[in-house]
Amino acid sequence: MEIRDIEYVKAIVDKGSITKAAQALYITQPSLSTYIKNMQQRLGFEVFIQHGKKLDLTYLGEEFLKYGMQILKVQEDFNDTMQNVLDNKFGRLRLAIPLLRSSYLVPVLLPKFQEQFPNVEVQLNESSSKTFFHLIENGDVDLALMNRTKEGHRLETEKIKSEEILLALPANHPLSQFGVYSNKEPYPSLNLDLLADELFILHQPNQFSRQVADDIFAKNHFQPQRILATRNIETAINLVANNFGVCFINASHTKHLNYNGKISFFSLKDKVYVDLIVAYRKNRILPSFAKAFIDICKNSI
Repeated sequence: MEIRDIEYVKAIVDKGSITKAAQALYITQPSLSTYIKNMQQRLGFEVFIQHGKKLDLTYLGEEFLKYGMQILKVQEDFNDTMQNVLDNKFGRLRLAIPLLRSSYLVPVLLPKFQEQFPNVEVQLNESSSKTFFHLIENGDVDLALMNRTKEGHRLETEKIKSEEILLALPANHPLSQFGVYSNKEPYPSLNLDLLADELFILHQPNQFSRQVADDIFAKNHFQPQRILATRNIETAINLVANNFGVCFINASHTKHLNYNGKISFFSLKDKVYVDLIVAYRKNRILPSFAKAFIDICKNSI
């Protein structure tokens, strides 16, 4: 068994086909097919079995990948130790960050990081945070910048800051007049009960922000009568700007979205906060440059 064997098998399983795996590995599809064929001959057993166009792992293939993943984690731990011993002059940091956050945080964080570690390559994975647990546990990313979720106990986490969840209403909405203003608070507060007849634009049930919204509803004994589900924060906020419903939004995002004054933001009467965290694999000893990136996040966000 070679490290490349494990990496190639893992890529095929993750991507679902040899063609997509080859693209991810930056090799040609025929080269990958030939490699897998020769690998199986070398190992002495079939790793994959073909069902039509689909490749499934055999029983031995499943065992191969299970033990192979343990080997990759040991290799990762060794690389971390080696980087620390070699004073982190060279290395690679694989960072997962949601697409919207990436648009305004990466331009702030990366220049500061690269100034300290010019020889450390940074790879970005800009995707939905619901995939981050799998990416971390599978060894595909080193750090994930995300909101804390109920599943967070499976990972090591470090808190960056707390962020308030706000209500977003069209600027000319009649209910805006019921906002309660305080000189000490950046946003007026609004009673959620007033919005019983409004269309709520929420994320899909498997997204963290939807879970936050559902928790808010449960805590306030509130049930929206109408819901429109979307996966995109910008879609939700643009709909609100066009007088089509209301939504929840993280206060940090409001400074970086273009809504041209068409939206008013309100605190909930009982304020709700979520933690922004950096997460990584449990029991992992991070290289110093990864720890430095976390410190940059704490000092810059």
